[in-house]
Amino acid sequence: MTLAIDAAMAVLIWLVQLVIYPSFRTQEQDGFRRWHRGYTRTIGFIVVPLIAVQVLLHGKAIWASVTTISIAQAVCIAIALVVTVTLSVPCHHSLSSRGKDSGVIERLIATNWLRTAAWTGVLVLSLVG
Repeated sequence: MTLAIDAAMAVLIWLVQLVIYPSFRTQEQDGFRRWHRGYTRTIGFIVVPLIAVQVLLHGKAIWASVTTISIAQAVCIAIALVVTVTLSVPCHHSLSSRGKDSGVIERLIATNWLRTAAWTGVLVLSLVG
């Protein structure tokens, strides 16, 4: 189950990085706020349960046995969550409240590479562990 959740998070973050966030650039200014609010609400139904299950499964794994891999995975997950809360969420709040802003979109895309690397790291560690 853990491998499946880790793979789902990795696939999702790569889709976000390579397809979804770049598509923000092509959205029309008119209606962007409404569209973005709908996007964040809808993606939340997918992301929040995946993150919750991933945190629970990896927490359980560490509780059962502390290993170098389990610690490394926990660090990667923590990095992804800190970046989400401190960088991604503020960008999304800005886009939802102020509308399309190219600078915010570019910051979102650039900083999302940190989450992409972190969640990819979790998957790689699951595959080798």
